[in-house]
Amino acid sequence: MAPRPAPLAGAGESRRPESRLRRDHQQPGQENERLVDSGVRVRGIRGATTVEANTREAILEATTELLTALIEANELRADDVASAFFTTTPDLNAEFPAVAARNLGWNHVALMCGHEIDVPGSLRRCLRVLLLVNTTRSQREVEHVYLRGAQVLRPDLNNDRQSNRGGHTT
Repeated sequence: MAPRPAPLAGAGESRRPESRLRRDHQQPGQENERLVDSGVRVRGIRGATTVEANTREAILEATTELLTALIEANELRADDVASAFFTTTPDLNAEFPAVAARNLGWNHVALMCGHEIDVPGSLRRCLRVLLLVNTTRSQREVEHVYLRGAQVLRPDLNNDRQSNRGGHTT
């Protein structure tokens, strides 16, 4: 019979990961303690856009535009971004979208690229990104950004933005 794993927390201790992190990996006064006490959470931020053509230049330009819009909408710094997962439809393969992130200075961010499932009738030449970021924003305060032809993917988000920003669509 395999041994049972040790419990995460002892009697009377919180089972919250923040408490375990502080107890096991931090001494009081260390810089990372600020993250535990400040309400910083990992949030997923989605974005998508369409690309005019399957060329290196068009993919990098569309990716840069999308990332810039996400950065501005969510007041992000490169240090806030834990990782970015880019996908493209199979008709976009002339360049890795992650190259645009590196060009923006995201040199220490974990980046990954892949292809979307080729669903018949789905939006073509579409580039998507999922950012995992450290932020104090709540889920409702996170701003997902859909540009160009990709606005059709989440019209509910664009309508919310228009009503909240006096007609401005991101």
